[in-house]
Amino acid sequence: MDELLYTVWLSLACTPGSETFAKLLKKFNTAEAIYNVCDKEIASCITTRSRDYTALTDKNLDRANLVLDFCKKKHVGMLSYFDRDYPSLLKDIKNPPVLLYYRGILPEFDREFTIAVVGMRKLSQYGRKNTFTVAHDLARAGAVVVSGMATGIDGVALAAAISAGKPTVAVIGSGIDVCYPSQHLRLAKEIVKRGCVITEYAPGTRPEKQNFPVRNRIISGLSRVTLVMEGEERSGALITARHAREQDRPVYAFPGNVGNRGSEASNLLIKNGAKLFTAADDILRDFEIRSSGRLDPFALSRPTSVDMAAVIRNLEVSCVAPNDDVFYVKKASPKSKEQNAPIEPKSRAEDDSVNEEKISVAFDRSILALYKKIPIEGDVSIDDLADGEHSLRDVMQGLLTLEISNFVTMLPGDRVKRNI
Repeated sequence: MDELLYTVWLSLACTPGSETFAKLLKKFNTAEAIYNVCDKEIASCITTRSRDYTALTDKNLDRANLVLDFCKKKHVGMLSYFDRDYPSLLKDIKNPPVLLYYRGILPEFDREFTIAVVGMRKLSQYGRKNTFTVAHDLARAGAVVVSGMATGIDGVALAAAISAGKPTVAVIGSGIDVCYPSQHLRLAKEIVKRGCVITEYAPGTRPEKQNFPVRNRIISGLSRVTLVMEGEERSGALITARHAREQDRPVYAFPGNVGNRGSEASNLLIKNGAKLFTAADDILRDFEIRSSGRLDPFALSRPTSVDMAAVIRNLEVSCVAPNDDVFYVKKASPKSKEQNAPIEPKSRAEDDSVNEEKISVAFDRSILALYKKIPIEGDVSIDDLADGEHSLRDVMQGLLTLEISNFVTMLPGDRVKRNI
């Protein structure tokens, strides 16, 4: 029987992130050998009290066959721990995944210089701008950026690497057929053109909350270095950094303002021994020699110009930040009373009608309809804008378009107001 079928069965039987597989490996060399052993031998490895014991003693292969058939029909790649191409970086961690499902093109992980770039979902404009610059420069210099495809920092890092024309890797916490977050479907499609989206979760697995901390060990496990850009004290970025340290991989942190919640993770890591960095060049200088020629710091000496706003808009990356210095138009300095005296001030309604006319010319009807839902006075919750006409995804993408064009301003607490 196909060894891959036994591997699928084994991956379904072992809880992701648990030590079950690692314990079995100490005694048995293949998935087929594990499948064929008796219950007593399984118990000698993990005890009968293990949550995986029942699954490992159930020899029914129906579900494994269904998964295998699905992957063959949908052209989903499968990378087994027992394959020659399985990354040695990942084999070295304490609890490696039995099987990885992927779409796209697998990098040669053992040859490439992979760097994890992680951070929080509710990012700041400071975090977004610096993440984009760092990830773009690292990719230009030859690094393969690895992240989690979540909203916020992850999405920005992946988009930046794509904009450099280089492959990137997104590790997700759901089945390969479940795009989460759904608004990053276009981003995922762009990733697989050069790099890959990868997961240890079987097809059909929903993005449950507990999946993501477990997934983070793969992000750091595939990476030679982990960079934390921004995060709160209890953020997933700290979990990834902890995994990296357990895996004996270097951790770098981008400093932030003391007192800002988004700076808590980075500043805490720096206090506890992580290396501070402020640009991609800091990483390149530290690892140029150890990268076996995969990193080229001189690539950054060649001038380049990338419009971050355009990249984010085109890839539909969800990373709206309040008080943004890129997407927010600064107000003109107030004029003197003499200058203002002859000018008859327009009413808010008059200003707003001008905005509506501009929107109707520049965008489709859906964007104009979304804009009209935002009150002329005050602000509104983003959730309140979602209805039968506009899904939450439509709202987020529409607001990003309006914000980039300076028709609205995003406010703290997931609220939005018109700019008039």
